Amino acid sequence: MKHKLEDKTLTIYMEGELNTGNGEGVEREIDKIISQNEFNALVLDMEHLRYLASAGLRIVIRLKQEYDDLSIVKVSEQIYEIFCMVGFQKLMKIEKK
Repeated sequence: MKHKLEDKTLTIYMEGELNTGNGEGVEREIDKIISQNEFNALVLDMEHLRYLASAGLRIVIRLKQEYDDLSIVKVSEQIYEIFCMVGFQKLMKIEKK
């Protein structure tokens, strides 16, 4: 999983699918990246994420609980609709592509 630390903002680039089958591994990888960096803001870049299941929503909500300054950017229309259905757009900054 690619990531970038710039000006105390950690950006993690999500890609492919985030589902029940790979959610646990993705979460471990995100946690590893987070533990290896000092940052003030966390950004999940979802430009190349094609699919998001409930396992992914669980990861996002946990990250929001742990990191108040969480933003999600470059979200596809389909994934944005999922975030809106569960009310995440009221809890955090979510930007469409």
